[in-house]
Amino acid sequence: MNTKLDNLTTQYRKFNAGQALTEGQLNEFIDYFEDQDRLSRTRLGGVGIICGFKSAIVSNASGGSRGAINISQGAGVTTDGDLVTLRKNELDGVSIDLQSKDYTYYRNYTDKYKYPYFTNGSTKITLLELFTDEEYSALVNAGEDETEFSAVNTIQNLEQKILLLFLETYSNDETPCESADCDNNGAEQVSELRVLLADSVEVDGVIVNRTDKNIDSIYKLHNSYEELYDSLNALEVKRVILDTEVVDNDDLRIKFKTAIESPSLITSLKDGFTNIANAFGIDLDFSGAAFTDILTDSLNVANSDIHYQYRYDLLKDLVDTYNEIRGLILHLKSVCCPDINSFPKHLMLGPVGASLSLGERTDYRHDFYSSPINTDADENKERLVLLANRFVQKINEFRTFTGPIKITPSNQDVALGEKAVPFYYNVTTDLLKKWNFDRTQTGKETYNLSYHTGNLSSAAFVQTPLWYNIDNHDFFRIEGHLGIPYKIALKNINNLKSTYGLAFDVVALVLKKGTTTSTTVTTASTLSINDLRVKLSNISRDVVSQTTDTQNTLTSISDLDEQLKLLNDVDFTTSTLGVSLVKQRAKEKDVVSELLSDFLGRNSGLEHVSGVPKGGTFYLIYESETSNKVIADFATPYLCCTKKDPVFLVLPATALCENDEKIPVTILPLDGEIRVFDGNTELTPITKVGGQNYFDPSLVGAAHQEKALTFTVNDDPVDTTIKVHAQPKGITFTIDSIAYSTDTDDPDATVTFKVTVPSGLGTLEYSWNYGDGTPVTTPASLSAGDTSMTHKYNLVASQEDTYNPTLTVTNVDTGCSNVFTAEPIKLIGQATVACLNNMRIVIQYKQGVSPSHGCNQANFNLKGNGIILTNARANPKGVVGNIHLSNTGGDNDAYNYPDGETNTANRYNEIIISESEAESIAAESTDGFISFSLECALTTTGCHTGVAWTQIFLADATTPMYDGYPTNNFLKINPCTGEVKP
Repeated sequence: MNTKLDNLTTQYRKFNAGQALTEGQLNEFIDYFEDQDRLSRTRLGGVGIICGFKSAIVSNASGGSRGAINISQGAGVTTDGDLVTLRKNELDGVSIDLQSKDYTYYRNYTDKYKYPYFTNGSTKITLLELFTDEEYSALVNAGEDETEFSAVNTIQNLEQKILLLFLETYSNDETPCESADCDNNGAEQVSELRVLLADSVEVDGVIVNRTDKNIDSIYKLHNSYEELYDSLNALEVKRVILDTEVVDNDDLRIKFKTAIESPSLITSLKDGFTNIANAFGIDLDFSGAAFTDILTDSLNVANSDIHYQYRYDLLKDLVDTYNEIRGLILHLKSVCCPDINSFPKHLMLGPVGASLSLGERTDYRHDFYSSPINTDADENKERLVLLANRFVQKINEFRTFTGPIKITPSNQDVALGEKAVPFYYNVTTDLLKKWNFDRTQTGKETYNLSYHTGNLSSAAFVQTPLWYNIDNHDFFRIEGHLGIPYKIALKNINNLKSTYGLAFDVVALVLKKGTTTSTTVTTASTLSINDLRVKLSNISRDVVSQTTDTQNTLTSISDLDEQLKLLNDVDFTTSTLGVSLVKQRAKEKDVVSELLSDFLGRNSGLEHVSGVPKGGTFYLIYESETSNKVIADFATPYLCCTKKDPVFLVLPATALCENDEKIPVTILPLDGEIRVFDGNTELTPITKVGGQNYFDPSLVGAAHQEKALTFTVNDDPVDTTIKVHAQPKGITFTIDSIAYSTDTDDPDATVTFKVTVPSGLGTLEYSWNYGDGTPVTTPASLSAGDTSMTHKYNLVASQEDTYNPTLTVTNVDTGCSNVFTAEPIKLIGQATVACLNNMRIVIQYKQGVSPSHGCNQANFNLKGNGIILTNARANPKGVVGNIHLSNTGGDNDAYNYPDGETNTANRYNEIIISESEAESIAAESTDGFISFSLECALTTTGCHTGVAWTQIFLADATTPMYDGYPTNNFLKINPCTGEVKP
């Protein structure tokens, strides 16, 4: 059996022109490059089954249950560098172009080349060789004994047989030359692929678990990893779920104790990790203590234990590490330098018909063991070993500490090594090296974050990380507060939160009710200023000497603070030195904690996570006001308020326009103080009427419009916001012109409006109301600048109406509107014929009113637009014209006295325009105006040139529309409106 990589050719010769080559030189050349090719496969690619080679039992044509063994095409690499794939013989050679092969016959396989892996000492494996129908027929036709072959369906317990691919590699001996020319002769190198079956028990004893140099170390090692994984239980730590039955410290301690001591958890953790340590050579060094003892002791919650929360955290860390290790075990399929002796000429395919389902382990089947250049699996082993050593180191370095409260940025939903190192570990150099693989790999182990910074990098962003970018952190570890009075802890955490601008809230919850008075001062006690000074001095001495436990000092400070608060309830008079007491403001009232049972009735999701997520709420748990030290902490991933100061504010709208009506504000508490802010600027849009608060948008100045205004109630922020939008402004709306129709019988008028729109007002919509009852119109848009719009008013002839047109402008983006009003328009319906019809014109002389004249007679023709009017009072015989103002004293005077008057100086003439005359006169008008004139009707003597008192009445009107003295006996007037033109 020829193996190649156990004896490498490391050199070859270069050929010269005309050189006579020996077989040694040629073979040396071929062997060198073949060795390099094989090494490239195994060292740079990997060994084992790459893909395919899946088997199945199929029925034959006659319906038998085991008619054939089907093997799909595949690819694999042996540890000797052979590339293995299924083949089929064809007339012109060997082909690999196939999907699968059905093997229907078998015979006993004789290992005539003595492959050492088929024999283990004196034990020799029994092998069956498989053949397809075509191969069987070819062998029989070539003279093979047909009786040596049997059908596959006769094999018993076929599912327990293991499939092997064996590359039978050998050299045919060279035969002597039968002629003088031996150039074409040489030893033939043969490579025959044999498909073999073997019993699983024999494979296990002869091939897998042998003890000589030919042991399959690769399969054995990685199979042991899979067996280890199967032996490890999946572990999880029980949650600590609070309920209303938790009323004191013992109840809470039992909750944590029960979670730690959940059935078989610690035992399974110990046994599982022991198996891991044995498999990977991890030293379980606990300074001489047994693993079981130190693990049990570290997690033991005694009745008086005050650090049970940290023990629970330690257990979670250990289980997280254990599970992370367990998850890596199946990702170790990597071999740097595969052992040549593992499977140099064979591949195990597993049991016949094995399902090879995803995630299912298959015995006696080679996986593909990749080179480290192609996978992270080799690095995974380094990670696993580091994690296992970290597991040991965490137990060794577990401590209980006291110290100042600190907040450290960390992360929540990541592996433990990506989180900050917790407070309860002694952060040694060894622990840091084992905490985070990636940082240790790059020499950055001191860049881990932790409460304890002594062994960390001196870089400022490591020592004080909260001053620097924390975008990549979604969690804050809060540590150092256990055992401290809750009020001191609250103040310290709030101070840190404010100093670093951190997004979370902190609340105290108490387990059982109690008074809020000081533990040292009771009702009717005497409070001595000198005693307070002594206490302060003792605290100062403890701090300087550092001989007293820090937490005891903090307790003393808390007690002193409680006593000093009592001074706020004492009346002081101003001393002779001018000293007076300034009492605390309302918002500085003492902390009032909520009972845990009450809180749980309204809220859920409390989890102990050793800190708080960004945007969450951190809860300090203490037993009572008399036992007021923090005993545990929990968190919720959301901001939440306790019952102590419930505040909220509700508005009926989230946005208003500046001209909207004020809206009511609903708040809790009802008498709370509302403050409104634009950023840091306080505004004053809140008014109060009859005990009800209102938000008045008109009180929000232009500088604060379009911004989200925020609110506080009693100085506590609420989630409600509102925006005040500006109205459209700066638009002018005026009347440009009024025009009547040239048809004097058309009463309607057309008005032209002018609108000026400034730029920068956003997207606007416009609505026109012309004030005449016509539908409101909305033009598509108006451009910035001047725009003219016209509207025709339908008027009643001779009737005067007043119109008040408006333009409503709306900002599409905000919905805010503004109404712009033009000057009122007075319009009189034009209708010349109608106004002239039956129009009564009076021309008279009235003594004492009219100017005197010297003529003894005055005969005129009254014309309208040059047409003589005929419908006049009767004149005496011989009197010409339609107007007669004679004062001769003769018989003619009787015809022009006013009605009811005789023998007076007054004279009266009246003409009523007929319909036909009205039409003729109107036809001569182009602008609705009529020219009335008096034309002398005498031919022999002239008429006086004075003036006549003229009155013009519309039909049936008692009040004249014109009452005066036309200049030079000429009058141009609009008969409908009474307007006179010069």
